[in-house]
Amino acid sequence: MNKRVTSFDVAKRAGVSRSVVSAVLNGTPGIGVSEEKRKLVLEVIRELNYQVDAQARGMKTGRSHCLAAYGNVSNPMFLQVLEGMQEVCASQGYHVLLYPSGSSQQRQESMLDLFLQRRIDGIMALDRPHRVDEEWVQTVHQYQLPYVSVEGYHDHSGIPSVLMDYEESVHRALDFMWERTRLMPAYLELRHPTPLGWGDQERRKAYEGWAASHGVEPLIFTETDGPWIERAQFWTQWTREFQPLSRVLLTNWSRGAVYVSRAAQMLGMQPGKDIHLMACDNTERINQHLFPAITSIEVPYREMGRLAAQRLLEYVEGRRGMEDKSGIWVKAMLEERESVGRLT
Repeated sequence: MNKRVTSFDVAKRAGVSRSVVSAVLNGTPGIGVSEEKRKLVLEVIRELNYQVDAQARGMKTGRSHCLAAYGNVSNPMFLQVLEGMQEVCASQGYHVLLYPSGSSQQRQESMLDLFLQRRIDGIMALDRPHRVDEEWVQTVHQYQLPYVSVEGYHDHSGIPSVLMDYEESVHRALDFMWERTRLMPAYLELRHPTPLGWGDQERRKAYEGWAASHGVEPLIFTETDGPWIERAQFWTQWTREFQPLSRVLLTNWSRGAVYVSRAAQMLGMQPGKDIHLMACDNTERINQHLFPAITSIEVPYREMGRLAAQRLLEYVEGRRGMEDKSGIWVKAMLEERESVGRLT
């Protein structure tokens, strides 16, 4: 039988100490390893086909090198968050456990069990912005569970959150539309029967504040969201009645801009010329493929997932104290496309 390759063999072939090999494998803090040495060690590991004993390493380090991601995979926002998280974990030698969505209590108990069994080192979740679970907060504190929320717990000091500055994003969108058209934008707020989330509440306040700062009356429309196939006639009539009131429209969700764009074209109006449309998000990643493409101020969910994973690893590896629950703020991305033209 072939002799099992050990970290000693890797260190000897690479001409480094075993502590350097360990630092490369585990990201050990306090041991500086140059990029050149790190690449050399990884190359030798591949050459020798060195296999890390995950169970032994976990017993030694107290870590599984696995982070859990909780969310609904049918939600395009969560998938973008997951992309950013995977990028960070892959670069740092961590795996991602995709935990299925379910009842809140069942999910929490199961993920806590995984953490106590050292099968995961921490959790990232795309939480509902308007939902605060105080019992879960207490559990996180009691067990010193590394947990980072994306979009949840925005005003709670007990859970670190990655959040977008919605006020800044709306102000930037309105400034852009004003500069291009010199016309006061109206605001279309789509909503579900459930209460508006924190982000949409912030967007509305930001629109009202911008209008007040420019000395104009806000023009706000609130409509219930629904499938286009069921609401096409409604949006066609809505757009026909809207056009005499304003030629510029900002929507809280990208679907609103898509609905009005389709209705406008059915009425013989050209988006970007006869009517100017912009969305406050682009969560479905389809706006750039439409014709005309929808200008949007996008929530950077991929970046938010990346930042959440980085904060988790800081907790897990002891580079940040668990008592530090400070939030992480990101800026939106303005994507200029065809649905907002320039009036001369």
